[in-house]
Amino acid sequence: MTDDGLTELAMRYFKALDARDPDALAETLAEDCVVTIETHGIRYDGREAVRKLFAIRWEGPLRAVHHDFTHSPSAAKGRIASQFTVTYSGPNAPEPKSNVNVFTMHSGTIQKIAVYMAGANTIKT
Repeated sequence: MTDDGLTELAMRYFKALDARDPDALAETLAEDCVVTIETHGIRYDGREAVRKLFAIRWEGPLRAVHHDFTHSPSAAKGRIASQFTVTYSGPNAPEPKSNVNVFTMHSGTIQKIAVYMAGANTIKT
């Protein structure tokens, strides 16, 4: 994948999150995708586990919007680091925070996402 292709795939992932669209989210992920929340020692294995994680989270009233991205792609490594701000709305919404996701991609899908999250874990079931 090119640097632009890596950035485009990362943005498709974030757009699916913000839209709360489990089908669009699943389309970005490899079947054996792994998501780790590095700052909280949490791991999810497989597309369906990741899809379920977010589907459960989306049942609640808390909403997240990802914005103000800085992407650092490396086509040679098949990775991209995406730094961004997350702004929340809904009851007891936390303050905005700055996070980083490091994506490993191959053949047009996300193989691994390492999440580095400021503050409390807001991706939890």
